[in-house]
Amino acid sequence: MPTSADIVRIFIAAGDPSGDIHAARLMEQIRRRMPFVQFEGIGGPAMELQGLRSLARLDQLAVTGFWEVAKRYGYFRALLHRCAELLQQRGRYRLFLPVDYPGFNLRLAAYAKRAGVRTAYYIAPQTWAWGSGRTASMADLLDELYVVFPFEETFFRQHGVRATHVGHPLLDDPAFAGVGAHVSRTVALLPGSRQQEVKRHALLLAQTADAVRRNDGDITFACPVVPRVDAALYQPLRDAGIELVDDARTLMRDAVAGLIKAGTSTLEASLLGLPFTTYYRTSPISYLLSKRLIKVNSVTMMNLLLERNVVHELLQRDATPQAMANEVIRLVYDETRREELLAASHDVRALLGGAGASARTADHIVRLLDQ
Repeated sequence: MPTSADIVRIFIAAGDPSGDIHAARLMEQIRRRMPFVQFEGIGGPAMELQGLRSLARLDQLAVTGFWEVAKRYGYFRALLHRCAELLQQRGRYRLFLPVDYPGFNLRLAAYAKRAGVRTAYYIAPQTWAWGSGRTASMADLLDELYVVFPFEETFFRQHGVRATHVGHPLLDDPAFAGVGAHVSRTVALLPGSRQQEVKRHALLLAQTADAVRRNDGDITFACPVVPRVDAALYQPLRDAGIELVDDARTLMRDAVAGLIKAGTSTLEASLLGLPFTTYYRTSPISYLLSKRLIKVNSVTMMNLLLERNVVHELLQRDATPQAMANEVIRLVYDETRREELLAASHDVRALLGGAGASARTADHIVRLLDQ
């Protein structure tokens, strides 16, 4: 029976579906090393299966874009204060462990700092894409930062942040053990995992499929559904005769090509060797603000890692049904283009290294707590 001295309580916070999965794997590895650990904070179903006592539903947090976040300011402000109150309870937590989700988690890190709670950040805020202004404050807020891309360690250390490259947690997933066969005649359409993304992209993808079929009736389409997204938002895809499937990764492994919305899914597609084009639409206000602030020339991680724009991007007004249909035809039939993208996929795998990110990060956390 553990005593109170044996129990280590960690406040862990992830705010989107991919963060939930990566955090859950890390929680499992920490528990293997510290059997009496307890997790409280914010997360989703994967983290709850690892014992998390969550303070908020993940679908309430999965919001992107400046305007979209601003509309829910009151909710986020109340949740931030609730989390801060817990972090500031003397002796309650040994560690604050934020996972990605920087807008919220960096604010919580400031409260943890004032309360004397150590902070170890997993999956770095991509401040290298937004300029270095926010990076300077991280040196004061974070005890350690565990980064998933090789170039991030150099970037953050140059700004005084104690950063360590641990590898990418996607490679801990057996689904990404190798590239797919891509022998079907189906094109994968990924509208996103958030309600607002599906709402903005479903009709666009349906119109794209119609435009392709007018030129080639042999190509079929499939779209993965996300259970927490309102099923009615997928109706334009159903009406267009697009197959709805449950498993995005199986679809990307088998599909002949893909249209992938900007985000984590583009890295997943890269690792699976799927020939794809990145696209994205957001609100006009969010897009204009992003254009002013973003300091990188691509939203696709493969392009950033390889330092060349091998994946084509169709963003905002450029993301039209005809332009996307043209990309589909080229991805399916242009063998030179397909070979170029497959070679780039192998290059990305070589850069990221092998599996073990979750275990390596857990080792670092245990050492930090033993200090």
